[in-house]
Amino acid sequence: MYTIVDLETTGGKFNEESIIEVAAYKFNGTEITDQFISLVNPVRDIHPYVEKLTGITSKMVKTAPKFHEIAKRVIEITSDSILVAHNAQFDYRILQLEFKRLGYEFSMKSLCTVILSQELLTEQESFKLGKLSRSLGIPLKDRHRASGDALATLELFKILMEKDVKQEIIKKSIVEFPGESMNSLFKDTIENLNNEVGVFYIYNKHKKLIYIDYSKDIKNKVVKLFTSKKFIPKYVQNNFKSIKVHKTGNISISVIKALNEIRSLKPKINNNIDPKIFQKTDKPIIVAELKDFIITFNGKKESDKSFIFFKNEELVGYGYFNLFNNINNQEKLYSRVVKVENSAKVNNYVYRIISQKKYKKLLTLSEIYKFSDIE
Repeated sequence: MYTIVDLETTGGKFNEESIIEVAAYKFNGTEITDQFISLVNPVRDIHPYVEKLTGITSKMVKTAPKFHEIAKRVIEITSDSILVAHNAQFDYRILQLEFKRLGYEFSMKSLCTVILSQELLTEQESFKLGKLSRSLGIPLKDRHRASGDALATLELFKILMEKDVKQEIIKKSIVEFPGESMNSLFKDTIENLNNEVGVFYIYNKHKKLIYIDYSKDIKNKVVKLFTSKKFIPKYVQNNFKSIKVHKTGNISISVIKALNEIRSLKPKINNNIDPKIFQKTDKPIIVAELKDFIITFNGKKESDKSFIFFKNEELVGYGYFNLFNNINNQEKLYSRVVKVENSAKVNNYVYRIISQKKYKKLLTLSEIYKFSDIE
């Protein structure tokens, strides 16, 4: 038995949020057997960004029940089931937080449809609920409202159950998040992080580098790292002292930078970067045809651009620039390149980017050297 859950919250500081809307659908694997949907009075202000995103205002929740008035119903509908949510870690943590305020411990097994989608829908470009729904033809009404998102998650879960032919992936993905049991050092660290793209480095109390990783959303990735019970995250949790973040502006540079620095800096322990992104990919014909070129991406700031540089059909490295006249001759270009140690993994990843045209522009060196005002 499963309970598909979606929560909308006030927003604000980590672990100070409160629920403003809840939707829960009990699902037996075939059909919905029970449901509960309600606005909730958070007894605190709703962040303006949340009001704009959800359409839920303070006036709307003023006469709604407070969480302690619906807590029994939440327990009733989630009992004897596995909680399923899109980014389950968030919903589970919020429920733990609300129950802790009432003096109760909330604990149940959970499944995350983001993680399941990454395992079972590998061809998808994005695992955000809205984009997945559009790609899979799932009706998504009332986006960013609890009921609409929960029903879309339910339909997604049905697809994932069908995809899990051997019934192994869903089973191995069931976890119990410690969520609220995070210590104060982890909480303070998370509060100081931003939802940005880049690479992050974790150090132990001896200031030794123990872990490198990358993410499209560093804050969310670190929350998962601090709450997972798997071996590598547990090692990081037990040895964590500080974190350093390097913003890259886009995921392609992040992956290359992380892989290159894992090889050169040799952290004590590291996650295996998703092998799917390094699957063997033939060298695109255009690489052999052009030989010397760059592909460009977003930079660290709106005014910046980043690039990956090929010379004589070989990957040289990556870098950043503001205007094309920053790199309009060989000396300038090389002065901005961070060289990357060649490997099959890096090459396969970059070949894939080129084959799928996941870049902003592709420009030959002759084009760059000839003009200084290409934008």
